[in-house]
Amino acid sequence: MIVHVDTDSSITLEEPDTFTAFSIRAPGLDVEEIVAALGDDGKAGEGDHVWIGISRLHALGGRYGAPDWRGGCDKMIAYAASQGWVDEAHQRVRAHIER
Repeated sequence: MIVHVDTDSSITLEEPDTFTAFSIRAPGLDVEEIVAALGDDGKAGEGDHVWIGISRLHALGGRYGAPDWRGGCDKMIAYAASQGWVDEAHQRVRAHIER
């Protein structure tokens, strides 16, 4: 699954039903610009990582994913949590920025 952030700050979901990989693709944008596009749902992480609100991810999945998308996403989030890639307090999941 790829969260695509465009230079006009629009956000779409690519490969929404691929739950074995998660990243942000934002050609031409730096971390600060990605976070600005995500608004309150985003936070800069260390290195090439950004934290994205799980509720934003769910909203994107509702728009771009299959009817049973939420179950697959929740399993992916559970795996991410087991790896320390979920901020439970702020309900965000960490995503690698594709360069």
